[in-house]
Amino acid sequence: MQVYSGKLVIDLATIVDDADENIMKNNAHEALTSEVTHELRTILGAAGYFAGSVGATLEKVEDANPNDYSMIKSYVEQSKKDVQRVYNKANRSTFRIE
Repeated sequence: MQVYSGKLVIDLATIVDDADENIMKNNAHEALTSEVTHELRTILGAAGYFAGSVGATLEKVEDANPNDYSMIKSYVEQSKKDVQRVYNKANRSTFRIE
């Protein structure tokens, strides 16, 4: 057997309300909890991968345009509808997520 090692690259974007720069930065990272990183590791593990450290550094986009906002909102809304299928694939037991 052989081991392959590398990096998984995911570009992230989120929308936060206008506020002080530090507050906006905290709000941007707020949902990236240890529970979310654990869930990512679990999903990857179920697919046959070991995920080491998981983290994110989000920076403010100075030249965001209206299309960026609508694309992010649309994707988030669709993902909230689709999340049950992801959990059905990753877990032997399924739970309703609301």
